Amino acid sequence: MGNTTKRTKSEGSAKSYPLSGVQALQVLSMLKQRHPELESEISELSSRVFNDICTEDVAQEVYSALNSLEAHDCWEASGRQWGGGYRDEYEVADEMVSEAFSPFLFQINTFHTTGEFASELAYIQGVLMGLYRFQKEATTDFSDYTEDYPESFATDILGDWCKRHPDDSSSRELLRVFLSDQCPDWAKVLQAILAR
Repeated sequence: MGNTTKRTKSEGSAKSYPLSGVQALQVLSMLKQRHPELESEISELSSRVFNDICTEDVAQEVYSALNSLEAHDCWEASGRQWGGGYRDEYEVADEMVSEAFSPFLFQINTFHTTGEFASELAYIQGVLMGLYRFQKEATTDFSDYTEDYPESFATDILGDWCKRHPDDSSSRELLRVFLSDQCPDWAKVLQAILAR
């Protein structure tokens, strides 16, 4: 949420208001209309905030999202259904993992479609670290259902990145080194994708 301020006549000081994201965007748009000379500064600051990627933070978010899944929730949603039919627990687990992981795929695509390729790469590195950490350190009882997901997601993500950036040899080299350092047990398999 953003905050804006208002100066009150009696106090002469600025007053802050907790705004929703939509309200903050409205204020920003109004500010840009009233002060067109601020447009480039607004654009620069927006870019800085949008592209501020900490791979460790991303890794922790991925790990937490997957590690928060619980087998109990899977069991509750599977089995015989009130309206008839049956839902297999592995089908439910697939849906739970996909739902937990989809925001990260969405963000990768957002960086790509906006042309922020360096941020896309940094974000992917964070996602890969989080997946690797989850495979190695998961504490949830749900991890029995996710045994193959982390490496499979990593393979898909790198495969998609390679298709989008077929001629980016310097970033491929950065990824090779990154995989050796941060995901050593996956390095051979994932580096083969980068070599294609």
